[in-house]
This record gives sequence, structure tokens and C-alpha cells, in this order.
Amino acid sequence: MATQRDLKKRLQTVKSTKQITKAMKMVAASRLRKSQEALLMLRPYAYKITSILNSLKDRVEVLGHPLLRKREIKKTRIVIVSSDRGLCGSYNTNIIKKAESYIRENGYNETNSVLDFVGKKGFEYFKKRYTNIGDNYRMDLNPTYEGGSTVSERMITNYIEGDFDSLVVIYNEFKSAMVQRITVEKMLPIIPLEHNEFSNIDMYAYEPSRDEILEELLPKYIKIEAMRILLESLASEHGARMTAMENATKNSEEMIKKLSLLYNRQRQAAITTELMEIVGGKEALEQG
Repeated sequence: MATQRDLKKRLQTVKSTKQITKAMKMVAASRLRKSQEALLMLRPYAYKITSILNSLKDRVEVLGHPLLRKREIKKTRIVIVSSDRGLCGSYNTNIIKKAESYIRENGYNETNSVLDFVGKKGFEYFKKRYTNIGDNYRMDLNPTYEGGSTVSERMITNYIEGDFDSLVVIYNEFKSAMVQRITVEKMLPIIPLEHNEFSNIDMYAYEPSRDEILEELLPKYIKIEAMRILLESLASEHGARMTAMENATKNSEEMIKKLSLLYNRQRQAAITTELMEIVGGKEALEQG
């Protein structure tokens, strides 16, 4: 059984841990707010580009454009987006499980796929288990359009040159601080999604021409999607970390209550024992 000294030391440790988790929760909440604001500002822009692209692709000859042309898939590039740091609950674990399940179900191996990573946690896990490891990028706390464009341009060039035939991204889509949804998105070849928010796109007149706009729009679409995915993942990470630290703080409070109760019981028992010894000694002296 733990002594009073052990309980007191453990109680102090838990109190220190509570202060750390509470501070980490506040930091995560602040970063979540900034990431969420950036994401909410970017989403309408991304949806607008998608809507324009949907309108154009039905009116021009898209089969000749390499980013829209479907071809036999001999090699797939899979980008797994995780975090650089831990202490965010099951955020990274869920991404890794989903990625492993997707790889296994689709029959991917070292000959027909390459795994790329954004974030250190996913890379550290897969590099010990898979040989088909490609590029590894850090998850920037403040991702920029320029930084995402550099990676996107490399992917676009490699795809056009035939280094791979399909690009798939696995990431967490941000819903709320409590809810993140793991999403598997096929980015190349481009298969735009419909967004009803901009249904009047057909009323627009195009200048200089639809084909030229499409040529300019497709690379920008990939870059904006890459930026959106980074912001979705970053907001999801901060939300998961905030929730995890909040739960850790609550658990610390419960543990402090239990340890305090146990410590006080032992302290009272020790005081009672000492009083009984004093009373017993006094009675022995009186009888003697």
C-alpha cells in the first residue's frame, strides 16, 4: 500500500500534469480558431473554382487535356496526411488505420504504388512496414498558398510526364472541434465534385475562351485543393488535440479528487493511531 509520502508526491505530479494539459488545451483552442477561420475563408473559393470547372468540362473537349484524361492505372501515388506531433487523441491512429485498410483493399504494393506523406507521424509508422516510400513533407502550422503550390506543381509535372497514373489523398476533413471525418479523395485525374451553391454558372460569358480558361484553371484547381486539404487537416489536428487535452484535464481532476481522498484518509488514520497510542501510554502510566 502506498505511503502518505508516495501519495503526496503522486498528487503533486498529477496537479502539474493538469496544469500542462490545461495550457495545451488553451493553445490548441487558439490555433484551432485561426485554422478554422482560414479554412472557412478558403472553402467558398475552392467550391467556386470547382463549380466553374464543372461548367467548363461539359462544354469543351477535355479528353485532350492530360489532367482530365483517364488512362490505364499502372501506378498510384497515395498521399497520407497526418501530424508532426502527438497528444491529439486518435487523430493519427485513425488516419493510419484508414490508409492501411485502403492499401490492402485496393491491392496496392511496392510495384504499383508509392506512399507520400505530409506529417511525421504517418511517415514514421509506414517507413518501418513498407518499402515503397516516396516524399515526406512537414505539416506547417501556418501553411501558405506558395508552399502548397511548390508541392502541387511537382505532382502535376510528374503526373503529366507519366511517373504515376492516379493521385489519392487520405486526410481528415474538419467538421467541428469534436468531429473529423477521414476522407479519401482522388485528385488526379481531376474528377470535379458538384456544388449546388453556384448553380447559375451557365449564365456566364467566357473571355478569352473556355479552352484557355480551362488550361489556366486546372493547375490552380489542384493547388487550391491541396491548400484546402492542408487547412482541413490542420484544423482537425488542433480540434482533436483540444478535445484530447480537455479529456486529460478532466481525468486529472478526477484523479486528484481520488488521491486527495485517499491521502486524507491515511492522514486521519495516522492521526487517530497516534492519539490512541498517546491515550494508551497515559493509561499505562496511570495504572503503573
